[in-house]
Amino acid sequence: MKRELEFNIRCIPPKGTSQQKGIMVIGGHPRHFKKKAVKDAEDTMIALLAPHAPLQPFEGPLELYVKWTYPWRSNEAKCRRVLGWIWKYTRPDCSNSIKLFEDCMTKLIFWNDDSQVARLIVEKQWGDNPGFEVKIKELTNGEE
Repeated sequence: MKRELEFNIRCIPPKGTSQQKGIMVIGGHPRHFKKKAVKDAEDTMIALLAPHAPLQPFEGPLELYVKWTYPWRSNEAKCRRVLGWIWKYTRPDCSNSIKLFEDCMTKLIFWNDDSQVARLIVEKQWGDNPGFEVKIKELTNGEE
């Protein structure tokens, strides 16, 4: 039987991404470190995701669907707000945001390794209900 997990978290999504790491040279060797914004975003995501972590990690190939909903911009026209949501096409990038998100899910043992995610669907939007929606589904070989 294929396992699935679906949950919604209402919050203002963190804006820090894994691409915002810093670098410094110590003793002639470059050292990478997490900037405060990245560490804060990671800590927030872990705290929000922890209550939804499964008792057993997902096995095999997985589909991960994540929809980020950011609160409306203060200058957003009412004629657009009446739609309930619109696509967000500003920073942070979907690809940068999802990497930190997957890393947090790996730390919380949603799966054994984020390389198990064989199908990834990421959306970002501005809308009435800020937060994120997550769906994880085990995939069967040969299925679309």
